[in-house]
Amino acid sequence: MYDERAVSPEEARAALPEIQAFLRRRFPEVACFLTTLRKDGRPSIRQVGAFVTDWTIETATQPWHVKNQHIRRNPIVTYLWVGLTPGEYRAVPNVMLQGVCEILEDPAAVRDFDERRRQALGALGATETERWLLRTRPTSLRAEGFTGPRRPVLIADLDRFLA
Repeated sequence: MYDERAVSPEEARAALPEIQAFLRRRFPEVACFLTTLRKDGRPSIRQVGAFVTDWTIETATQPWHVKNQHIRRNPIVTYLWVGLTPGEYRAVPNVMLQGVCEILEDPAAVRDFDERRRQALGALGATETERWLLRTRPTSLRAEGFTGPRRPVLIADLDRFLA
């Protein structure tokens, strides 16, 4: 059986602040991708902007995007952040968070998101079009490039680990 030799729980806990800082970085340093599942089960992957607060991931979306149909059918999604330059261990740092996504169509929730994002990041792009909010609470985490070569942080039950 293949053993990934994941770091210990103590090492994982120590790496979490650096991982969270990585999740807050933006393009051109880091690219973020969202994976949803099509009706036939094949993955659909697209680059998105993601805003992370206290391990909750939020992404604005337009109502007509197909990813919304995928999420309504199967709310399990995966986000992947990839560093665009090699890290300390000559590997590209990356973080994968998988969780359950909800679609918020409430304009007040979108306005609240925009205000929090504006306060954290400064000016935003156009926000005049109708938008919904994707909110995901991750259930598992995999991070590479934070704890040495070939020593990933693997957390199968993120809520329990963070409690």
